[in-house]
Amino acid sequence: MSDPKTPPGPLLTVEDLHTEYRVESRVVRAVTEVSFAVARGEIVGLVGESGSGKSATGLSILRLLPPEGRIVRGRVLLDGTDLTKLPDAEMRRVRGGRVAMIFQDPMTSLNPYLRIEEQLAEVGVLHLGLSQKDAIDQAVALLDRVGIPDARRRARGYPHEMSGGMRQRAMIAMALLGKPELLIADEPTTALDVTIQAQILELLRELVQERGLSVILVTHDLGVIAEVADRVLVMYAGRIVETGSARDVLARPEHPYTTALLRSVPQLDQRAGRLESIQGMPPRLDQGLFTECTFAPRCRLVRDACRTAEPPLAPAVAGSPRLRRCILSPDEVAK
Repeated sequence: MSDPKTPPGPLLTVEDLHTEYRVESRVVRAVTEVSFAVARGEIVGLVGESGSGKSATGLSILRLLPPEGRIVRGRVLLDGTDLTKLPDAEMRRVRGGRVAMIFQDPMTSLNPYLRIEEQLAEVGVLHLGLSQKDAIDQAVALLDRVGIPDARRRARGYPHEMSGGMRQRAMIAMALLGKPELLIADEPTTALDVTIQAQILELLRELVQERGLSVILVTHDLGVIAEVADRVLVMYAGRIVETGSARDVLARPEHPYTTALLRSVPQLDQRAGRLESIQGMPPRLDQGLFTECTFAPRCRLVRDACRTAEPPLAPAVAGSPRLRRCILSPDEVAK
């Protein structure tokens, strides 16, 4: 039986999102036809190569695109409120409040000239209306919760006095201080060694269980997806090419690009030798609409029919929750 206090439906719904960048005289279509939903307490992974549109999707949700970027079409609904239509002042209250973001490199996200406690306390003052003292006390409590030892002393220090893992934990604490419902984590473990990476992922999982937090986890690392994600969206050339439960997609991919990504990752039971690479380069996104499958030039299973049109995102079997953008059957992809 569901909790009557919990609103029905997904927390976040992204509908037909299109985002582009204007670079000099060129228009780069960074995100095209992206639609998905995030339930309360769910971890959804966005995975793909660099330039696939993962980070642009996360930045579009929070309207944090650089000046050359803009949302061309689509809706981003947070509990039914379209964030793309909110006035700037209201959107600023959403950022760091109901929705928070953790960026890839905490050393560039944290101000090197301010003490950690000052940076974290600012969130409590702006979004929760706390006094400076109460905001610092809450910041210290969160630093302790995310596993920073001697949190009171560390809070008085500067970012450069912390290790990479501690800085990332401080960023997570800062994101949590506004009591968000949704956390967008953009490559949160990329610069960390595998031991610290595992600790950060375990921390995210614990916070989801404790707070009912929803997470969009942006990563190029399928190992990270396998570790914590409930569902995965595989992106290529600005589009979603496959989506489904993380367990199903990683165990039996239904798109050749997902298969190629998995074959480029070391496996424990794999014999010594060279890893497979994906041949060729991703397509340029500034040359108009595609007239073929975007992955066709790099696909080992390409057919003549793949070069006639971009396939729709659809289930291989009617009614299946799994979607993929491919004309081949799952059995053909698995060969």
